[in-house]
Amino acid sequence: MADAPVLPSTGYVFVANAGTAMPTLPIANPKVPGTGWVSIGNTSLENGISRDVEGDDPEVLGSWQNPALKTTRPIKTRSLTLNLLDFTVDAYALYYGGGVVVGPDGVTPATETDTVKAFQIPANAVPQEKALLIVAVDGEYQVVEHYGLASIIGAGAIEYDPTALAEIPVTATTLSHNGSAHTGTISERLKYVA
Repeated sequence: MADAPVLPSTGYVFVANAGTAMPTLPIANPKVPGTGWVSIGNTSLENGISRDVEGDDPEVLGSWQNPALKTTRPIKTRSLTLNLLDFTVDAYALYYGGGVVVGPDGVTPATETDTVKAFQIPANAVPQEKALLIVAVDGEYQVVEHYGLASIIGAGAIEYDPTALAEIPVTATTLSHNGSAHTGTISERLKYVA
């Protein structure tokens, strides 16, 4: 096994329509991974992307004759928490679970020509289902994560602290897409700069 440590000095996070395929690896330009992928903007330097796994631990089941007869295979749910820094209507939709983008009067749906937009927070949040792409860059190397289906919703409080950048925390729960046997793909450390 070759040494392949990663110091992700920069990174980029994108969303696309659920089911959007992973770009061909390595991605030549980590800022522009391909058609359909839209950047979610800046994410926290202080609070990087964190991962969580929920579910029971495997349990050994036995019989009187064989105390270690079988091991259970509990279902695990995996999620990622991202802290968004850009206060945009797109970020609000991920955090608040849908909603309506309105124009400067706060009521009329926004048009393409509106230079000022606001966001109506929905009474009932609906997690946003998107494909998710993360490109972690370490100099001339990258590690790419792709999730064909992620259910994204707000993950905590938004705080306005005058001594720090305000963050919009969202959690993306990774799901299998169209009956797939996997919930995501992660590359090994790849050299992408010739």
